Amino acid sequence: MSNDEKLSQLISQSLRCNLNADESADVESHLRESVEARKFAELSALIQNSVMGSAVSDSQPGNAAGGLSAASKQRLRDSIRGAVEEKLSLSQAGLLKNDPASGTRAQVTSGSSFSEGMEIRQVQSSFRLVRQLAQGGLGNVWLAQDEKLNRTIAIKELKSSALESPDAWQRFHREAEITGHLEHPNVVPLYLYGVDRQSGEPFYAMRFVGKRTLSNAIEEHHDLLAAGETGVVCLHRLLSVFLDICQAIAYAHSRGVVHRDLKPDNVALDNFGQVIVIDWGLAKVLEEGELATKLTSGANLSESALLQTMEGEAVGTPLYMSPEQAAGELDKIDHRTDVYGLGSILFSILTGKAPHEKSVAGTSPIFNSDLNAVLKVIATSDPPTACDYGKSVPRELEQICLKAMAKKQHMRYRSAEELASAVESWMAGQNGKQAAYDTLRMEGRELRADMQATARDMERNIRFVAGMPPIQQLINLKSDEEIRVWRERLSTIFQGLLKATPYFRSFAYTQVTDGQFQELVRVERHSHDASTIRVVPRSHLSSGTVSEFIQCVVDQKPDEVYTSIVNEAYTEGDEQCHLDLSLLAGVPIYDELKEDVFGCVLIECDINQLLREQLGRNSSAAEIMVACTTSGLVLLQSQGAQIVENRQAQTVSELSAHFSPTLEALRTESDFIDEQDSEIFGASLWFVPNERGISYLLTRRRTEN
Repeated sequence: MSNDEKLSQLISQSLRCNLNADESADVESHLRESVEARKFAELSALIQNSVMGSAVSDSQPGNAAGGLSAASKQRLRDSIRGAVEEKLSLSQAGLLKNDPASGTRAQVTSGSSFSEGMEIRQVQSSFRLVRQLAQGGLGNVWLAQDEKLNRTIAIKELKSSALESPDAWQRFHREAEITGHLEHPNVVPLYLYGVDRQSGEPFYAMRFVGKRTLSNAIEEHHDLLAAGETGVVCLHRLLSVFLDICQAIAYAHSRGVVHRDLKPDNVALDNFGQVIVIDWGLAKVLEEGELATKLTSGANLSESALLQTMEGEAVGTPLYMSPEQAAGELDKIDHRTDVYGLGSILFSILTGKAPHEKSVAGTSPIFNSDLNAVLKVIATSDPPTACDYGKSVPRELEQICLKAMAKKQHMRYRSAEELASAVESWMAGQNGKQAAYDTLRMEGRELRADMQATARDMERNIRFVAGMPPIQQLINLKSDEEIRVWRERLSTIFQGLLKATPYFRSFAYTQVTDGQFQELVRVERHSHDASTIRVVPRSHLSSGTVSEFIQCVVDQKPDEVYTSIVNEAYTEGDEQCHLDLSLLAGVPIYDELKEDVFGCVLIECDINQLLREQLGRNSSAAEIMVACTTSGLVLLQSQGAQIVENRQAQTVSELSAHFSPTLEALRTESDFIDEQDSEIFGASLWFVPNERGISYLLTRRRTEN
């Protein structure tokens, strides 16, 4: 032990009267020989008198005559106590800020051993500020470099303008405390809290989560939807993010913390799928919560300005604010307030809009209109719906959103976990629903493909017939006998084709001259017995003015086939019933010698019969309806295994109103895909572009999720 240390101990013991005769003599010897020793003894006696309040004997070395005044003693006690408290508050670390412009930096050290039974480890930290990331009402956020660990972090510091406000200091400190106590994968982790010794500003260091937020992801999703993308996968990802947010908030609630400012901007997304809830500056600690007894506070918890603002003051972001927040009813704020906030985030995911965007419509970012009026609207209005913003969203998700954002708190989901479970159940059911819808869509496209195949078969058959020898032989024959022979030969060919194809209704070979037509050969099915095929005698062959269809056929180039549909509603008595639809195809016939149009070969297909065969198959659809695309008249309707003919020639809107929007879309599109509810699929087939076509409308069987 050095002489200085031994002398210090002897002086301390002498002040407590704990020296023997030899030790007292030793102290007196040092005091006579050393001026420094005498000054140290005087100071020790002064401190002893002030702290202990006891008088020191005039004969004791170093006695200060008269001692300290009562005020001096109190100032000394306060100074010592303040020093101890400073060590406590700075025990973690300190920060001496770097000026990004100058590039200078410095270090501070805090923490030491100061009392028996308690040790504070010294921490030396240095951060280099890179650039400012964000600025809020209470603090600024910087991108910084941790010089010790060589990593990028974020630093939030109290704004200089708020340094004079004790409430701001307390709120900032409480924000750091709350965030530090919420140790959850989806809550931003804090690394360090301290006070910058140079500026006196409090700060805390935390993980840098990047600048991409849920708000950015939502905007991108709806931009893709506007550009025509399906967005199904992107919606699934956003809903997965939403589930992570719910879990983070549920954890906070389990610790007695209510966030109070939930919105897409307060959810950070990194590049690898991690979801981080940030900005707990407005968080409220419930008195019955677990953290209420753990978080230190100089004020009574229920009375602290950190935990409850003045009655009537709105806390939160208006665009996402709950009615109780807008009304300033802070005593009613609890975990269901955050359930409303979560519903607001879900609403934004589904619509791309903030729930109360229309409530603040017409106001500038600084609220040129009366903010109190806006808050009143939010507090008294029913929750918004997707249709308020002209959006079409899945009905089940819309109902989940409405329940989460119910005006009355007791009508909302009881917890964040319950809300997450509802969304998760929808997602799980949606997988099965999507699989069923994929089957439905495949069936609808198969029906259209079958009709297209039928049209191609007609084209092949009619080209085959047009190339047969009887066609050219009948052009230039003069004798009745030769005409009869070649008519019989052509009739035999037509009969064979009708027998081979049950839905072929008739074949005809027609001469066209000067706007008039004359049938040369016609073979058809009996109108009341489709199994009977007959050759029409010459006396009953049709003639007359050329129809629009025949004119379009003869205007074609050789071997080009013109296809169309003809719909006729025939009557029984005075009542119009049963829409009869035919698919017609024709090819022009040219005189090989004159190289001029002679006439045409026509084939007629019974679409109703073909559709009955198609709809008679087993199908996963609850209902199938086939209609004329332009007129909307229903041809056939299948409900389960039952095929229903449209006896009254009614339109789609008259029979099934839920199909009307689908048919409207099919007038310009080949497919209608129900991206929202996965319930209806539509496929259209045009025989004459924008003039004549048919549409298949299918609806999925409903199943319980």
